Amino acid sequence: RQRREYMVLAWHEIKRNKLKVGLIIGILVLISYLLFLLSGLANGLINMNTEGIKKWKADAIVLNKDENQTVQQSIFKTSQSNNKFKETSTLKQMGVIASNGYSEENALLFGIKADSFLMPKIVKGKKFAKDNEVVIDQTLKDKGFKVGDKIKSSQSDEKLRIVGVSESAKYNASPVIFTNNKTMQKINPTLTTDKTNAIVVRDKHWKDKKVDKDLEVVGINKFIEDLPGYKPQNLTMNFMITFLFIISATVVGVFLYVITLQKKNLFGVLKAQGFTNGYLMKMVLSQTFILALIGTLIGLVLTILTGFVLPEAVPVEFNIVTLIVFGIVLILTSLIGSLFSVLSIRKIDPLKAIE
Repeated sequence: RQRREYMVLAWHEIKRNKLKVGLIIGILVLISYLLFLLSGLANGLINMNTEGIKKWKADAIVLNKDENQTVQQSIFKTSQSNNKFKETSTLKQMGVIASNGYSEENALLFGIKADSFLMPKIVKGKKFAKDNEVVIDQTLKDKGFKVGDKIKSSQSDEKLRIVGVSESAKYNASPVIFTNNKTMQKINPTLTTDKTNAIVVRDKHWKDKKVDKDLEVVGINKFIEDLPGYKPQNLTMNFMITFLFIISATVVGVFLYVITLQKKNLFGVLKAQGFTNGYLMKMVLSQTFILALIGTLIGLVLTILTGFVLPEAVPVEFNIVTLIVFGIVLILTSLIGSLFSVLSIRKIDPLKAIE
């Protein structure tokens, strides 16, 4: 009952100071809107780098120890892995500039087996079955490539025919073209039948298996973290998000502190009438909670609406759980920011304030 009373008094106080609280809500809307957009952008950029890798559902990857976990530079004989893992798939990779005569795009060419777990789900057409047949991922289809097109790469005179389109499977922000190992060898003669760039592993106990001394087995999570640009990008986005939380707490704290000072006489009168410090503090905290809740909800609605109108080229991916968690944290940081004004109420002397 008391909690409800605090909320009612806080709401009445908000209605009496519409301009001042409107400014606070406006700033909170802008901060929450930017915060939610940044979280969506962070998720989108992470997805661009790891989308294809996560669809492998792999546990580890075998690479040449001397190539700094760079798949394209890692070349070794498949026999060196000793093939002791539960389930494996070879992966041959090279960067290409693919052209169908109308569009030209940077992409990664993957040499894999058609029945490999590295092959993503086909959404149109079929898997490759013959040499020089390829499957493109959805990203390339969105950029103008389609089933039936013949594509050429800048690295070879071989003509490749698109026979299928898979779901989006970007690798390190690049679209992917899938083909068989023989086609891969035609384009890159160094990748002979007995050689590969990597071996992707599905085996929960991969750490217990030994490979050749020239190879290393890397956990898939560590492999993702060591992708070029992945860590700096994540650190930058997390820093910006953390900084926004600090800004939110500071802005709310300053505004409420100023408002509290302007109401010094009013709080003095209320104290003289018997209202305790605790009662007045809870009223201010309730007021802060209402303002933060309104600002955060409006920011959330604007974010969702923005998600509908953003072009597909913008790498934004909203996660509802993340948005809710960030919204709750934003409200909590606003409450922390209001502690400055809450503590200042204790110092108000009723006699001096009335004078």
